[in-house]
Amino acid sequence: MIAGFIAAVVTSPVDVIKTRIMNQRGQQRYTSTLDCAIKTLRTEGPLGLYKGFVPNWLRIGPHTVVTFIMFEQLRRLAGIRPV
Repeated sequence: MIAGFIAAVVTSPVDVIKTRIMNQRGQQRYTSTLDCAIKTLRTEGPLGLYKGFVPNWLRIGPHTVVTFIMFEQLRRLAGIRPV
């Protein structure tokens, strides 16, 4: 879950910016990814980039745990020794 937390910390700002750009309809509020990031930081501050952090972490955390478990099992089945 710690690895999932770190993944959520890193990917949440990118996810917020992507979602805002995809949701703009009709009027163009953002001209680019950088424009969206700057406008978000100006209007909402740094925490604006982490809206929806908890749901994102609750999605990524278990996914990361399952990924590591599956990776280890597949590694074991293939006969590859751990590093």
